[in-house]
Amino acid sequence: MFNPGMAGISRQQMEQAQEVGRHMGMEITKRRKEGRLEVRFYLLDPNEKLDLGEPVDKLCEQLAWGFSTMFGIKGKIINVE
Repeated sequence: MFNPGMAGISRQQMEQAQEVGRHMGMEITKRRKEGRLEVRFYLLDPNEKLDLGEPVDKLCEQLAWGFSTMFGIKGKIINVE
C-alpha cells in the first residue's frame, strides 16, 4: 500500500490529485523494440473543461527528475505544440 506521507505528499494534496483522476483516464502504449512509450490522457466526459496539458507537463517533469535522480540518465523534454 502506498503511503503518501513517505513521498512528502500531504493528505490534502493526495485528495486534490485523486479528484483530478475522477475526471480523466490514461492510455499507455508501449513499443518495447523501439524503446518508446506513449502516454495519452483523456477526459472521461468529453464535454468537461479540464486542461490536459497540465498533467502532461507534470508527468514529464517527474519522469525526467526520477530517471536523472535514480539512474543518472540525462536528456531533454521536447515540446511539440
